Amino acid sequence: MPLTSEQSKGLTDAIGCYAFPRAYFDFQAGREVFDLSMAQLETRIRDKLISRTPELVEIGLASILYWGYSQMGGLAQVRVDRFREGVKPTALKDAANLFAENPRPSLLAISDLKLPEFSGVSFLSKVRMFLDPCKSATLDKQIMRIHEICPDTVLAKISYKSGETSIRVTRSNSEAYEFWCVRLEEIRDQYFPNLRTVDIERGLFHLVQTRQVGQAAQILEAA
Repeated sequence: MPLTSEQSKGLTDAIGCYAFPRAYFDFQAGREVFDLSMAQLETRIRDKLISRTPELVEIGLASILYWGYSQMGGLAQVRVDRFREGVKPTALKDAANLFAENPRPSLLAISDLKLPEFSGVSFLSKVRMFLDPCKSATLDKQIMRIHEICPDTVLAKISYKSGETSIRVTRSNSEAYEFWCVRLEEIRDQYFPNLRTVDIERGLFHLVQTRQVGQAAQILEAA
């Protein structure tokens, strides 16, 4: 059943209203940058991830943590510090090779790098999203709230219970994440061909964040 014109407009508006903080810390200059667009932030992080240089990959990964935790006050810096203090040079070298050679590595492959602070699907999917936002997206507990409303969408493939603190990384969840990205890509191709896969996810995320999870569920189910 296709989206109604009202549902299509609702998702269009939500995509346009996506307003997650564009928090970026320039670790090389030692200062926060406040005037980046989301596209500029994405480019800066992606360029570091695919640089083949372990030191720059480390900054790219730290930037993902800083951005992802930016709404949680000082926790962003805490997570960044834990990552940078705990990450092993061999892991960064392996990450540099993986990210440069594979535009869309599986969540399981990223998990196998054993990067501190990147243990659950939420932040592993953020890495994947920054590597290729055209065909990838984030999957986190906020998005999984859609499944609580509507159990018959692609999110049913994810093994996760609402009481769990994170979405566990398993082979089946890694594969289910790929189905999530494909489903978003299908929605994009049918209704929003000029956008990216991540933009569809961000529209749904905005609806969840603004207490319109029911509308997000109806859209994902109908599209």
